[in-house]
Order: sequence, then C-alpha cells, then structure tokens
Amino acid sequence: MMTNLGDNKVPLAWSFAYFSLKPLSNWIEDLIARYAFFGKWFAEGTPYVFWISAFTYPTGFTTSLLQKYSRKPGSPSIDRLEFDFIPVPRDINDILEHAKEGAFIKGLYLEGAKWNFEKHQLCEPEVMELSVAMPAFHFKPILKRTKALQNVYECPCYYYPNR
Repeated sequence: MMTNLGDNKVPLAWSFAYFSLKPLSNWIEDLIARYAFFGKWFAEGTPYVFWISAFTYPTGFTTSLLQKYSRKPGSPSIDRLEFDFIPVPRDINDILEHAKEGAFIKGLYLEGAKWNFEKHQLCEPEVMELSVAMPAFHFKPILKRTKALQNVYECPCYYYPNR
C-alpha cells in the first residue's frame, strides 16, 4: 500500500469503492465530490439534477428510473420502455424543478466532438481539446420506438475511460 501511495496510485484494497483510471490524488478529489453529492442528497432531499458519474453502477440508477415510470397506472412494463435523451437548453444551475418523468442528468462528456450550446448540436472540437462536458440531459422514459429516428446520431456511451 505504501508503494502505491508513493506512486500516486489507488491501492488495490481501495479499488472496491469504484473503478477509476485516475491517479490517487484525482481519485481522492473525485471521492470527496461523490461523498458531497450523496451527502447533499441525504440532507436536502432529491436533487433536481443527478450527477451520473457519482454512481458506482449508473445502470442501476437508470434502470430505477424506468422502473419508477413503469409502476405508474397505465404505463407499459419496464421491458417495453427506453429513454429519450433530450439536451436541456439551460445552465445546470438554472434547473430548479424535478423532471416530471425520468430525471435530469449531468456528468456526460464527449471525446472527438463538442456540443454547440447555441445551436444545440454537435460540432468539431477545438484543437487539442480531448474531452468536452455535455449539457444536462433529460433522461425521459418512453415506449420503445418501432423504427429509428431520422437525422439522429446514436452516440455510444461508455461508463469508464477504458473500453
């Protein structure tokens, strides 16, 4: 463990907390931010915007959103649902209400592209810009589509930097 601490690496004994490729110093900063997010949620109630990166298993959180929606009277079963991902054209700090269905999510990043906040579309990144923060998204549960939408880019989403 001392060797790992000296090399700024996360000790193997601590890696159960969550997967990360970050050096120890950044891992600790991230851990403090995660703790603050969940502490604030506990102390102040459900947040308006959820930081998806704070979850150890984000799929568990997103599945719970579908499950909550499917339990409403007259809603389809969970296996007939999917998400519509709607960019929120407001600053994250300006979102002062809960989503009526699903949730507002922050913490997504793009690699090899950039989000144009004025035009609400993807664009080329700046030179040497490796990753760029996305706007908040509304993860809205909907009935699964029978055919794909036209002129919509289905971007892969990775939970971890290594694929």
